Amino acid sequence: MKNKNLRLILAPLFLGLCLTAMPIAAADLAQAKSAGLVGEQMNGFLGLVKPDAPDDVQALVKSINAQRQAEYQRIASKNGVPVEEVAKLTAQKVIGQTPPGQFVQTPSGWQKR
Repeated sequence: MKNKNLRLILAPLFLGLCLTAMPIAAADLAQAKSAGLVGEQMNGFLGLVKPDAPDDVQALVKSINAQRQAEYQRIASKNGVPVEEVAKLTAQKVIGQTPPGQFVQTPSGWQKR
């Protein structure tokens, strides 16, 4: 029952986690994804598709992941569920909505949609 309720709470949230509150960072993230430098991981966080991505892209990923972690923790605490469950459910939604041409993590590694 909790899992079903959590899914309803996460539905509108997942898109917001793809971006950030700052429009410039959102544009940078969209550009980094389009360039194949960054992708969505199965754990609910962004990952570097190219480990040698520029420092500003690495900093952007770190910043957004910190924001996601805080939001996952907030939702988990509010709903009495493990933070990993919130992250995993969000990852499923975000990966499912990833547009063609961008990268997602699969059990066998990065895959271009």
